[in-house]
Amino acid sequence: MRPIHRRLLLLIIVIFAAFLRFYKLGAVPTSMNSDEAAIGYNAYSILKTGKDEYGVKFPLLFQSFDDYKLPAYIYLTVPSVAIFGLRDFSVRLPSAVFGTLTVLATFFLVESLFANTSVALLSAFLLSISPWHLQFSRSAYEANLAVFFAVLGFAFLLKGLRRSVWYIPGFLAVSLSVWSYHSSRVFIPLMLIGFVAIYWREILKRKFAFVIGGFLCVGICMPLLLLSISSTGLVRANGVSALNDPVFIARNAVWRLTDINLHIPFSNFYHNQRVMDAGIIFKGYLDHYNPNFFFSEIIQGKYHAPGVGLLYIWELPVLLYGIHKAANMKGKGKILLFLWFLFAPIAAAPTQMLPHPVRAMIFLPSLQVFVAIGLWEFYNRFIVNKKIRGKLILSVGVLIIILNFGYYLHQYYVHGPIDYALDWQYGHEQVVNTVKTVQSKYDKVIVSTSLDEPYMFFLYYLRYEPAKYLSFGGTKSGKFDEERNAFDKYEFHRYLNVKTPEKLNTLYVGTPEEILPGAHHVADIKDPSGNIVYVVSSVSSAK
Repeated sequence: MRPIHRRLLLLIIVIFAAFLRFYKLGAVPTSMNSDEAAIGYNAYSILKTGKDEYGVKFPLLFQSFDDYKLPAYIYLTVPSVAIFGLRDFSVRLPSAVFGTLTVLATFFLVESLFANTSVALLSAFLLSISPWHLQFSRSAYEANLAVFFAVLGFAFLLKGLRRSVWYIPGFLAVSLSVWSYHSSRVFIPLMLIGFVAIYWREILKRKFAFVIGGFLCVGICMPLLLLSISSTGLVRANGVSALNDPVFIARNAVWRLTDINLHIPFSNFYHNQRVMDAGIIFKGYLDHYNPNFFFSEIIQGKYHAPGVGLLYIWELPVLLYGIHKAANMKGKGKILLFLWFLFAPIAAAPTQMLPHPVRAMIFLPSLQVFVAIGLWEFYNRFIVNKKIRGKLILSVGVLIIILNFGYYLHQYYVHGPIDYALDWQYGHEQVVNTVKTVQSKYDKVIVSTSLDEPYMFFLYYLRYEPAKYLSFGGTKSGKFDEERNAFDKYEFHRYLNVKTPEKLNTLYVGTPEEILPGAHHVADIKDPSGNIVYVVSSVSSAK
C-alpha cells in the first residue's frame, strides 16, 4: 500500500472513530453515573479552589466515594470543565478524545509489532467500531485513559528498539497509564518485564536511553507505589477483594472444623486459606476467558448495549482463527501480543463481581488485533484470486459486519437509554431539577441515601460552588458514613419513613417505599418506561 493511501485511509478511520465517540456524547448514555459525577465535581473543585471535595489540596489520590480514585482522568477533566463548564459533555470529553486517539495509537502499535500496514489498519478500524471500546469511550472511565497510555507507551517502546529517542516518551506514557487506573499497576510492570525478556538483545544495543527511561518511569511511579502500600492506598484493594469475602472465609472454616472433628488427615492443607485464595484467584482469572463474557449479556447493563456483548458475535470464529494464525507467525511481535492477552485479566482476578469489563478493559486492543489477523489471513487464503466466489464471500462478510454494527448502534441509542436507565442511575438529575424549582419554599431538604450517593449528584447538578461547600466542612465520607454529609439546607439520611420532621416545611426525597405518613405529594420522578422511581414530598409539623 502506497504511503499516501495508507495515511488517507488511517485519517478516515480516525475521523469515523471520533464521530462515533462524540455523537450525542452528553445525551447518551442517558444520565451520569455516580463516578462520572464525582469526577466532574472534583475537577470543578480543583479548578475553582485547587482542592478536592474533602478539602485536600491537589491530591495524588482522590478519596471520592472512599475508593481513592487515581488522579489522571480528574486532572485531565479540569481543562474541559474550564472551557465548557460543569456539564455531562465536559466530563465525558477526555474519554472521547483519548478513546479516539487509542484507535490511532493502535495502528502504530500493530505496525511496529508486525510491520504489516494492512493488519494495522484493520486493527484500528475494528477498535473504532468495537462495542467494548465505544461503551467506555463515551463515558468518563479512567480505564479507557489507561488503555490509551498503555497502547501509546508500547508503540513508542517498540519504535525505541530502532531509534532510542522513542524510549523516553514510551516510558512516560506507560507511567501515565499506571497513574490512570488501578489495573495498570499490575499490568504495566508485567508487560515491561515481558518486553525486556523478548527484546533484551535489541535493548542492549541502545541500553543507555532505555535505562534513563526506566529510571524516569520508576521515579514517576514511586509515589504511587508508596501510596498503594499505605493504609489509605489499600482501602480500594480491600474494598473490591474477593479474598476478604466473609462468606467464603466462614465456609472454609466450617469445612476445616468438620474435617478435624471427623479426624480426616491433611484437613489443614485441604482448607488452608492461602490454598483457597489461590483457587479464587485462578477461577477469577479464567472467568475472563469465558466466551459468555465477550459475546453475551452476563455483565451489568451499563457495560454493554441491550442484546449485544462486548464483542460482535461474528468476531468469535475470526478471533479463534486469528489466535491460531498469530501463533504460527514469525517474529517476536506475536510473543508480546500473546503476553498482552494473557496478562490482561491478572489484576482483576482477585476481585469481586467477575468477569469485570472495566478492570479487564486492558484486553483491548489485543482482541481486535487477533481478529484483524484472522480477517487478513482469511482474505489472503480464501478470497484473493478466487474471482467470483471470492467476491461473493467478501460481499457476504462485509454485509454481516455492517448489519451487526447497525444493530449495535440501534440497540445502543434507542433501547439502551430505556432498558438500562436505572443502571445509569437515571432520575438523579430530574430529582435535583425538581428540588431546585421548589426549594425556596422549604427550610430543609432531606434526601434518602437509597438514591445512591445523592450528595454528589446534588453538588454536581446544582453546580454548587466548591469554596462554599468546603466552608460547610466538605465531604465527611463518600460511602461508608455518608449520612454525615450535609451542606446548606441539604441533608442525606437512610430510611426516610422513620424520620420525624424536625421543623416546619421540610422537603423529602426518597423512593416510593419511603413516603412519610401524612406527607404532601410534590412530584414523581419516572424512568423512561414510565415507572415511578423517586418521590418528592413535603411535611409541615406544628411548632
